[in-house]
Amino acid sequence: MKKTILIMLIALTTMISAFAQGSAETAPKDKKTVITIWYEGSDARLPFFKAVEAEMQKDYPNYEINAVTFDNATFMTKVLQSVTATGGVDLVFNDASRILKINQQSGNGFEDLTSVFDSDSNKQKVTKADLKLSSSNGKLIVYPVNRSIAALGVKTDVEGVEINDNTLPNTWNNFKALGNQFKNAGIPGFTMHLGTDPGQIFNLFMCGSSLGDIWLNNEPVSQIENNLDYFKAITEIYNGKDAFWDQDATSESFAEMYTKIQSGSVGMFRVGNWNAGNWDKKDSGVGEYVTTTWPKMKNGLESGLVLLNTRGLAMPKNAENKEAAKVFLTYLLEKKPQIVSFETMGSCIDTSVVDSSLLSKNQKIFFDSSITLFPIDTYVAEYSYYPEMLEVYEKGLTKALNSSDIKSALLDLNKNINKVISENK
Repeated sequence: MKKTILIMLIALTTMISAFAQGSAETAPKDKKTVITIWYEGSDARLPFFKAVEAEMQKDYPNYEINAVTFDNATFMTKVLQSVTATGGVDLVFNDASRILKINQQSGNGFEDLTSVFDSDSNKQKVTKADLKLSSSNGKLIVYPVNRSIAALGVKTDVEGVEINDNTLPNTWNNFKALGNQFKNAGIPGFTMHLGTDPGQIFNLFMCGSSLGDIWLNNEPVSQIENNLDYFKAITEIYNGKDAFWDQDATSESFAEMYTKIQSGSVGMFRVGNWNAGNWDKKDSGVGEYVTTTWPKMKNGLESGLVLLNTRGLAMPKNAENKEAAKVFLTYLLEKKPQIVSFETMGSCIDTSVVDSSLLSKNQKIFFDSSITLFPIDTYVAEYSYYPEMLEVYEKGLTKALNSSDIKSALLDLNKNINKVISENK
């Protein structure tokens, strides 16, 4: 598909720049231009970039890509160095949260891609939730390619536990009742690791109930006291008289959590769109289960799935081939690249390209457009002192999860977050 409007805008921009500066910033359309892309992951991601390149070359045969992969640690180091000093890359691909951290560390070293996005004929496929997790301070830093989404998984093959429309954990009361049924059947009712990133589970339950600004708002001010009942209710399923959460959770890593899920030894658990296809296989060890939305924590709230992250591309301000890179970005959401995104990474922005008949039973919920997708709360690149707030938040949550006075521990946490803010604001 010809990007007529974008092509005219880019051409006009180039002409104005050439007139003002005495030379064109971009290569002429008949001159070969190589767009350098760095990405995190294995060569399995390369087919996606090649699919975008193939679509782009229908209109720009002189543009091509050079895509280079790194492990994540190397990627983070090299990109920060490149953005702040050495240059040498036009686009970088990773989870949005990681790119936004580099953007903050580099003093906003990435371009605002809002104008490119606004001219994209496929922009309607991107949701407000996608944009929230891809942006910083109102600027689109990461051009979204696909999503990481979380649902709630429920075991359906545990003797003595009946799963039906009436017992599914679509409300908080149902969730607690079902958790205790699993506990009475001899297995933990729920598992989610808390040893690292303890805040994620609070995001899952509260954001999955349509709540926002759950622990911080954009002023910023701690919101824990305002949401105290929700924080307390979640904490009590781990540390309360009717607790049914796996008690190893506070010392567990992701890997240890997955080992338990894949041994079929827990009743309810987080299921990602990156997990479901493999876990639906007979030899996965998970057994029979069903995916559903997160429970409504209170009447009047909406239940949905949780958008944990987007994955996409960002352009350094010191990129050599900016205009060509902008052109490349406008082909990310075309049909064929989105198909390849799903085939290679298990997710895409344009869910219409996915043949639901080819999905496994528990994959289907992630591509159901009738289910609301709520983004997690994240201020990762909004404040320079965010890491200090996050450290206080996570330590305070761990303390509350092990406290004999949960309410007091949470109120202390609210106070301590506001103290960090007052000392840095």
